[in-house]
Amino acid sequence: MNKSISLALLLSCLSCTAADEPVKPAEAVPAGSIIWPTEMAKKIYILPVKIDSGAIADAKKKNEQGISILPSDDEDETRKKLADLKTDITASIVEKMKDADLPAQVWTSSSPVPTDGWKLEGNVVNLDPGKKVLGTDNPVVGIVISVADSTHPITQPFLVYNCSAKGKIAPGPGISPFAKVGNFIASSTGLKESMQIDRLADSVSEKFTEAIEGHGLKKKDD
Repeated sequence: MNKSISLALLLSCLSCTAADEPVKPAEAVPAGSIIWPTEMAKKIYILPVKIDSGAIADAKKKNEQGISILPSDDEDETRKKLADLKTDITASIVEKMKDADLPAQVWTSSSPVPTDGWKLEGNVVNLDPGKKVLGTDNPVVGIVISVADSTHPITQPFLVYNCSAKGKIAPGPGISPFAKVGNFIASSTGLKESMQIDRLADSVSEKFTEAIEGHGLKKKDD
């Protein structure tokens, strides 16, 4: 199955998830209780991204200032926008991790992830619309990532980190295009011009890779 078909199936599955379920931001694990895996996972299960209720409430408040990335007076449209945003971020994270030769796959089942790999969860905690850049909204999307080893009886995450993405103006008359599938998967959220989803997923993948390399689970030249 090629990438375009796989991505289409992924988007179809994720579009069915709830748009505004309450979630709590991930919290750093006390250093003394962290147990890192001793070897690289054969599979990394990416759960559909969630959006913190506080981030949604904050974005809605900004509607009064006319700067929110969410619709101002249409709850159905807001739910659709949030669902699209979660779908697109999840798909992009999976894509970027695969590009980094990491064994990532999405896990949309309501059952626990299989006990043969790691579980990666993302919680969006910031939907700051930022300022206008070249007439285009330039939001800052912030996400907390937590990774747990499903092969281990202790379910606490061994890795928790923050990622954010800010739009950057490229040389020339406009904003740089997305790389690979980023242009496609971001189009439904309205964040295409500022490249937030692409940058956010890049940051998630890069920081993940740095962490496992730092613990000797992946060679830097792999």
